[in-house]
Amino acid sequence: MESKTFSSGSNFSRRSEGEGEHFCFCGLPSPRRTSWTRTNPGRRFYGCARYREGSKCKYFKWVDTKFSHRATELKLKHLLSTI
Repeated sequence: MESKTFSSGSNFSRRSEGEGEHFCFCGLPSPRRTSWTRTNPGRRFYGCARYREGSKCKYFKWVDTKFSHRATELKLKHLLSTI
């Protein structure tokens, strides 16, 4: 059985019960990725599997809540010290 969840805005997420899979607007499984930008280091998200191919899908959904300013600073400091 499949459940459909609508969130605020235009994000649509389809999840197979028990599997925890996310699907983009293209209907493809959306892999979970990790952001390594300065504003969201270490933050996880789901996005369209074809975004590097120039897909117009634009599916995007954060997995977790935004980190505090201090947590973001510490993550950036740690990341920069490992380079």
